Amino acid sequence: MTEGMKEIQEMSEMKEVKDMKEMNDMNEMTELTRMPRQTEVTNDRYFALYYTPYRIEPKVLIEDFGNVTKKECWSIISVCIFGSVFALNIALNNFSLGYISIAVNLIIRSCLPLTTFLSQQGLAMFGLYPLKPWKFCEIFLMTLGVFCACVFTMAKIMGAGSHGKSSSNMILGVIICVLSLLCGSLNLALAGVLGEMKLNVYDTVAYMSIPAFLFLLPFAMFLDKPVPGEWPQVFGVDHATDWQILRQVAVIAPKTFALFALSGVFSFMYNIVQFSIVHTLSPSATAFGGNFNKAALVFLTLILPFLQVHALPGSPYIEVIWAAVIGNVCAFSAYSYLQILEKEKAKTAVNPEEKVGFTSDKEVEDWSSGSDSSEDESAAVC
Repeated sequence: MTEGMKEIQEMSEMKEVKDMKEMNDMNEMTELTRMPRQTEVTNDRYFALYYTPYRIEPKVLIEDFGNVTKKECWSIISVCIFGSVFALNIALNNFSLGYISIAVNLIIRSCLPLTTFLSQQGLAMFGLYPLKPWKFCEIFLMTLGVFCACVFTMAKIMGAGSHGKSSSNMILGVIICVLSLLCGSLNLALAGVLGEMKLNVYDTVAYMSIPAFLFLLPFAMFLDKPVPGEWPQVFGVDHATDWQILRQVAVIAPKTFALFALSGVFSFMYNIVQFSIVHTLSPSATAFGGNFNKAALVFLTLILPFLQVHALPGSPYIEVIWAAVIGNVCAFSAYSYLQILEKEKAKTAVNPEEKVGFTSDKEVEDWSSGSDSSEDESAAVC
């Protein structure tokens, strides 16, 4: 009986070794060097705030829980909406990349300045943000850029249909990407609102992490999604939740899991930089600043074959695509130039020292005090 138990134990050990070898072979065969895209919308970036050697103490939103003021209540609501919209923006954007190419995704998201401007105006109607003037030239350039983006997207969809590919999935991806765009513009506008509430960038990112984590948690734990690529052969299932995928990847590809965790740190740093620009300049200026890297990536995906997820359509669609990309970049570049000129005029208005001479120390002191008040007023407007 003892010898039989030993044989069973040896067979069990041999089976475990064989299973591990098959798993390693499968890992090498499928080249599991990245995680399924869905898991990138989970909560890794929000842990980076708490698992670092640096401790950030955010501003207290409620001074007395027994006597919560209307302003404090609105601050809590704004932070919750801000975190949820931020999470939804990333989730929808990553989900859309499963149906459309990165070029289409980037050209749609290049319309962010116009949607952000409209979001600011909408918040201003409720007294939550300063009302910005409607300047015809700026609105025209932003609208022209959006029109070129629409032409680009239509050419890609029609080009895919001419090659016998299904365009229904691409249309779904475009709709999801547009929803992500609207969430992104509202996110930037709300970041400006939180800046008006005297929350600095660290307060903004710190408080954003909590509602964003809670918002994504049910989707990560309970929502089954199709497992892409060769991963179903490894997992043994066609559908899985983000949490199940995360646990499997931690065992199968620990190096990939480490990179996944590291992305949370970089995301936290990126959010600090982005919201610093929002608080310093304006949401629409921040939205436009992100267009330069989008334009560069779109050009690279059109020129370099190894960056192309889908083959480029033939004539006449490819010519329309190039014309639309160039028109989009030129329109938003001209808009950027107008923004730079406006900033220079504002600097000249609050720094007349370059043009006006002073005859006494008292005049210098008077001008300095006036300049400080003007800068405070301009900061409040921005």
